Amino acid sequence: MFDNQFSKGFYSVNSTIQEGYAYAISSKWFRNFKTLLMNPNGVDISKIGSIQNHNIYDTIYEIDPKLDGFLIPEQYKINFHRVFKLIPGLIYCQDYEIVSIDVWKFLKMYYNADYEVIVFVTKVLPGLKNYSFCDNLEEGLCVCNEIFYLVLVIVELDDKSKLLAIKMPACPWMDLNKFRTFLFSNTEYELDWQKFINHGHLYYDGKKVPFKGNKLLKDMGITKETQIILSCPNLTFEDIEEEIETDGEEQQVQQDLHTKQEFLEILEQNMKHQSNELILKSQQEIQQSLEQNDFFQV
Repeated sequence: MFDNQFSKGFYSVNSTIQEGYAYAISSKWFRNFKTLLMNPNGVDISKIGSIQNHNIYDTIYEIDPKLDGFLIPEQYKINFHRVFKLIPGLIYCQDYEIVSIDVWKFLKMYYNADYEVIVFVTKVLPGLKNYSFCDNLEEGLCVCNEIFYLVLVIVELDDKSKLLAIKMPACPWMDLNKFRTFLFSNTEYELDWQKFINHGHLYYDGKKVPFKGNKLLKDMGITKETQIILSCPNLTFEDIEEEIETDGEEQQVQQDLHTKQEFLEILEQNMKHQSNELILKSQQEIQQSLEQNDFFQV
């Protein structure tokens, strides 16, 4: 079946790869696909079969989800879903290519895929060493090759039929905002994501972490293969001893900083209660000193 509008639709899709994540696709399949686009008579979308990524997806051993220690009755079954990462050591353009989320969604409208293979796109940050580049990346971004697997069990206590575990790749240089987007885009069931963000917590390695904020996963201690429980509302687990906040630091800094005028007002009030003999600088001298600095921390 020839579709004269297919090529126009494909080229109109945003191919720019943005921060967050993108999809790897077999170079062999993608080369055949791009050859079809060159047909002047239109694209026969039935001529090429489904997307075959079996030669690029990582077949790492399975990790079984567990809820030991949490108050979840045994009769509730966990639905298990898998998302895959690239096989380490593959060569870009020779073995695989990387396409944007929008391009992948467009292709999935017409072709099935045996495996969805994820790569992570991050900012080039100080300390980041294991990364690479590809076509169509936004400026200042790279593909991070420092990847591990997580098993993330999502628990919504109001409806235990939605128990879901996902074995998914994760990048320690990805911030929690982007990780949330990645997670919810890969869930098979409808979840109230606003409820999880506002009230949910992550539980792992003896830590309880709010599911909000914008810290990098590595700054939260997520740097290795592990299981994480995402609960909303909060689970109770007696072994959880440490609670880590993921946001609020900037607000606290702002609370501790006074403007120049505020400092002058505080100084003036204090000067009224001190004798002139104890005053080491005049208010005018201090104001001049303050004007030479960007801020004053009290």
